[in-house]
Amino acid sequence: MNATSTKNRIVAAGAAEVWPDDRTFAWCVTLAFAAAVTCSACLHVMWRDEWVPLTIARHTQSYASFFAEIRYLGRNGFFSLVWLLYGLGGVGLFKAALVGISVAGVYIFSRYSPCSRAQKALFAAGYYPLYEYGTILRDYGAILTLSLACVALMSSRRSVPLLFGVVVAMLAQTNAFGVVLAAAYGIAFLADLWCRGQLQRQHLIQMEFVAGGVIAIASMALAAVGFIQPPEVTQAVLGGPLRTDSHWIRLAESLPFPLRAWFPMPMFGAWNSQLLDAWPILQACLAVALALWMMAVLRRSFVASVLFAAGMLLVGATLCHLPWTALRYHGPYFILVLMAWWLFERDEQWGLLWAQPASRAGVFTRIVDSSGVRRGFLTAMLAVHAVVGITFVCQERLVPFSGSEAAARIIRNGEPPDVTVVVDPDYAAISLAGCLGREVLIASRNEPGAFTKVDSKRRAGRLSAEELSGVIQHTLRNERRDLVLVTNYEVSMPPEMGQLLGVTPSITDERYYVFRVRYRRTEP
Repeated sequence: MNATSTKNRIVAAGAAEVWPDDRTFAWCVTLAFAAAVTCSACLHVMWRDEWVPLTIARHTQSYASFFAEIRYLGRNGFFSLVWLLYGLGGVGLFKAALVGISVAGVYIFSRYSPCSRAQKALFAAGYYPLYEYGTILRDYGAILTLSLACVALMSSRRSVPLLFGVVVAMLAQTNAFGVVLAAAYGIAFLADLWCRGQLQRQHLIQMEFVAGGVIAIASMALAAVGFIQPPEVTQAVLGGPLRTDSHWIRLAESLPFPLRAWFPMPMFGAWNSQLLDAWPILQACLAVALALWMMAVLRRSFVASVLFAAGMLLVGATLCHLPWTALRYHGPYFILVLMAWWLFERDEQWGLLWAQPASRAGVFTRIVDSSGVRRGFLTAMLAVHAVVGITFVCQERLVPFSGSEAAARIIRNGEPPDVTVVVDPDYAAISLAGCLGREVLIASRNEPGAFTKVDSKRRAGRLSAEELSGVIQHTLRNERRDLVLVTNYEVSMPPEMGQLLGVTPSITDERYYVFRVRYRRTEP
């Protein structure tokens, strides 16, 4: 491909306004999404993974002590924002910031993507933007928004390597998936420069390119170093070691994951589920078939193919090492399809495709190269996401995501404000401590706390009945008054020993059983 002619086509395409400037529609979609996601996030009952950075920020006295706790949670510099936000405005400002990040992502997509209006509206109502990465308040919304920003910058009329490097650096400071996506975008950016005819010495030595590359690489290297942890720490954090069996076995078991991201079909009331989970082989076959079909569709765009292939490999290599998995971890597969499709449409408009559809091609090739089929597939995928996203937002009005808020209400309404609350297992204490605004007694450690400390004393599972009874009896002797026991599993409590105050519903495993345990005074 001739570099000069390629550059001329790009300039000409930019001057001719490749995609219409539809600011009014973009603002309408964004404002509608902002209203929906703000309402959903405010009504959403946060669970432990959302509460943990806030409870750590609340119960640590300095940033150094805060960082000492969060560095083992698989997160990077993004959590520093939590420390700052909590210090400035508490939980409310934290929620507002994460919702704002999700809203920014929808604006970028609605304003700059080459999608139709229907596709943009469906994206805004989708499972990941509206619910998993919008309503549930974690750092995954930042991954989606920064990914959209990366591709929007790659679709600008002029190369902006410094700004692109800064955005990639920010993406790498979220979590492990942010790092691998940042690497995939960096590889695709270099491929894009080559296609534009700008990967030449005079461009590579420009200060803007050098500075952007240094910033991005330094951020990714710093993030990668932060993920290197002793094996015993991994065991304490995850409740189990990283996968050490055959890579082929791990790869085979991870094959269904892309399908769960592209076409999520969770069962009502069961978060992280998929209707096809009972048939993993069918899921794997469908995922492989769809991946091959997408590669066939994207083959004429070098940049889109590079991004999709590199991203799939990097995300898959990350996922297959985890001892468990969830729909939120599969989101990067959905992001990759969306970003690769965006770059394909850009290259088609800019005349950067390797070849035009052949007039005498076979039936399969004509179907693969058909713009109607390609766009119909994207619309169908976004429609499925929109149905699931809206369903889950409505579902939370029937069943709360976590039972922690209801459990805290039971304790506040029926017990003294300083009553000792014993919680087991330790991870069930995080949400309850967050809703109560104070520490609880973590039974497995037999000490007060508001989050799970990562050390040799950490016990990821629940206590046996004998161990739990021993902790309760010891606490009753010390306190000499009634206490509250909260578990996320059923406990057999004799009537003479305690009383069940309530059971709270939950979509997650945070269904709490709240007991009042009686202190029986004994004569010396």
